[in-house]
Amino acid sequence: MLNEDQLPLVPEAQLPPKFCQYASGPCDQQFSTAIRSDALFVYPSKPENIADAIEGAANHLSRVAGDRVWTTWKNLDVPGQIIFCEICKAIRHSKLVVADVTTLNFNLMFEVGYAVGLGAPVLPIRDTSNIRDAKDFEELGLFDTLGYFDYSNSAHLSNEILSREGMVPLSLQKPTLNSDQPLYIVKGPIESDGMIKLMSVIKKSRLRFRTFDAKEVARISVHEAFKQTVSSRAVILHLLSPDTRGADVHNARCAFIAGLAMASQKHTVMIQQGAANQPIDYRDVVISYRKPAQIPDLLVPLLGDVIEEIQTTRFVPTALKLNPLQKIDLGDLAAENEIRALDSYFVPTAEYQEVKRGHARLVVGRKGTGKTALFYSLRSTFRPLRNHLVLDLKPEGHQFVKLREAVLATLPPGVQQHVLTAFWNYLLVVELAHQIAHYEASFAYRDGRIRGSFERVVRLLDEEETTEQADFSERLLNLVDRIVEKRSEISRLATTSEITNLVHSKPIRELNDALAEHLSIQRRDIWLLFDNLDKGWPIQATRAEDILLLRSLLEATRKLQRQFESRNIDVYSVVFIRNDIYQHLVLEPADRGKETPVMLDWDDRELLKDLVARRIAQSSGLDLDFDGIWATFFAPHVRGVDSFDYIINRTLMRPREVLRFVRESINTAVNRRHETVTEDDILEAERTYSADALVDITLEMKDVKPEYGDAPYAFIDSPAVVSRKQVEETLRKAGVTDGDLSRVIDLLLWFGVLGVYINEDDERYSHQYEHDPKRMTAGLRDYAFCIHPAFRVALNSSPEVDFRI
Repeated sequence: MLNEDQLPLVPEAQLPPKFCQYASGPCDQQFSTAIRSDALFVYPSKPENIADAIEGAANHLSRVAGDRVWTTWKNLDVPGQIIFCEICKAIRHSKLVVADVTTLNFNLMFEVGYAVGLGAPVLPIRDTSNIRDAKDFEELGLFDTLGYFDYSNSAHLSNEILSREGMVPLSLQKPTLNSDQPLYIVKGPIESDGMIKLMSVIKKSRLRFRTFDAKEVARISVHEAFKQTVSSRAVILHLLSPDTRGADVHNARCAFIAGLAMASQKHTVMIQQGAANQPIDYRDVVISYRKPAQIPDLLVPLLGDVIEEIQTTRFVPTALKLNPLQKIDLGDLAAENEIRALDSYFVPTAEYQEVKRGHARLVVGRKGTGKTALFYSLRSTFRPLRNHLVLDLKPEGHQFVKLREAVLATLPPGVQQHVLTAFWNYLLVVELAHQIAHYEASFAYRDGRIRGSFERVVRLLDEEETTEQADFSERLLNLVDRIVEKRSEISRLATTSEITNLVHSKPIRELNDALAEHLSIQRRDIWLLFDNLDKGWPIQATRAEDILLLRSLLEATRKLQRQFESRNIDVYSVVFIRNDIYQHLVLEPADRGKETPVMLDWDDRELLKDLVARRIAQSSGLDLDFDGIWATFFAPHVRGVDSFDYIINRTLMRPREVLRFVRESINTAVNRRHETVTEDDILEAERTYSADALVDITLEMKDVKPEYGDAPYAFIDSPAVVSRKQVEETLRKAGVTDGDLSRVIDLLLWFGVLGVYINEDDERYSHQYEHDPKRMTAGLRDYAFCIHPAFRVALNSSPEVDFRI
């Protein structure tokens, strides 16, 4: 038996929690009967060979180290009890949790998350003979931070565990409660109608929120999951149907975060569309829906609890002594999650200033280059000013699938554009009216000059819109449904005016005139901001209908500009799109030179220095320039290279990637109890960063064509510099057909996995050439290819130059 001085390292966890999601209140379990152990083994019951090996190791440890207590989950007394309640008590009273993560088991993911949330030492293990779920774990990314060791048999496992006695928990600094954004929502890679409805309900609650969006950031680290979860009052996780592509990885991520949330005593809701068998550990906290319309009733109790908690409690943070490195907060990788914080450290680039002056209608950049940050900064610049009306819309490409498939596919090209332009024109006018009706009532009734025009806008809006309680996403889908219902009528119409009248349902000229009158009285300008339109559109494989949708939006904004010009109202329109979408757009001769773009290419290292320095200064309180801040916290060199240059050279020069690498370096140093980031910390962080970068790229390539997703993995153990012949041979071995070789190589160049190698001082990558591979090879007769340094560690790419041109 254990002595009193051998109690676990987290004694506060041995008390029943004041809130448990299972009990929907204080924990109702007795802790006096809990088994206290030196190690608790949690593992799946199948495959049986894994279970046998772990149980054999536990039995062996009991024989050779019998003065200590070794417990498996099967030793727990669970008859008549909720199984996880017994596991929960065992985790709380164990000095070490040994978790087998050989297979992607949702119960295990939940239990590991729960243990991490309690602050217990966790030792993930995996059987090297079973590689079935290896790629899923790589895509998940959670255990890169925790680390794990491989075992081959029970004797090997028991010896490794004995050598790790006295493990300390992962160093995770508990964040303060985020009172500004109390909800954390985990979104999946598929934006279903249920997910749209869920987000609509959250937005209407007026509770601010943060999200994890797998389409924006493919992997999440333990540190980030812990920070986002523990700083929330409630966590909402939308589970995918098991037969949906990407469901295993997403639902495993949800299981881990749900474990973190419940251990941290957060309100936790797991929502499942349709019927599905749920893991036994958390099946009692999963709520299901058959139709999206049921979601409001499922979420209202949670939202009510959070609102009541905010109103009745005052959070007093625990004063913890932090060293300067632990105080650094680089913010969120997704701009959507730090809208207010952006005001403190947004970098006002020359491109931003061009857009702010109204000199650009398109903002063009790859994912992670800061398009959304610029979007929110523009909004926060103009929205507070009474002489501007800002309409910020984020329609997502997938929301138009029904319109494209049911209507556009059956219409001639000329009619398609008229339908879409009428669609956008109607939507913009109605949304401008909504903006005025919902946000300007107090001003209108204080200012007699605009009261009459305001009331006219509201009256006409009420006549035009029957779904005023819906949010933008729902209004958009309602309009799409209305057009789909009339598709047979549209195909019979002969003139554009007839098509316009049918799409609009009712004439909107009066509403348009009322808007112009109302705004002209106040001499206000209009800013139209559009982001996310191309979200979900395949990279480098966009359909002609998608480009037509964008072209029609641009035409509708120009039409609106002309309509308001006569009232001396300036209309500025800015659409944020990816590079490949822009390249498709300008292929049409009629579009060349019509739309003024700004290109977000961060090819100036000084800007990236400013980006990092502003964020570190904001959280650390240091009033120093970049050189002073970097020297305070980071080793000056890595392998003889300036340490910041070393990091920058291993990114694709996008802000999100630079921040991810720097943050991973800081997290590694904090885990190791270092007060500054050492050279070894940066090298260790590179392993996780490189794996993240590789997964991100493979997922983007899968969007182009699913079978292309594994192409980057073909270069595992490849030299860093290879000839075209070697590249083709490598890809053939990976299953790429001869007919697809040129296409795949072009994609690898466009995404930046491969570059053009001239010599060791001249490696060319697409981000240096505005993602135009043809410019990279212009004027070159002979050249080789090189793997970008961002991916070399993950691919175990050797640095030696070994190629034949």
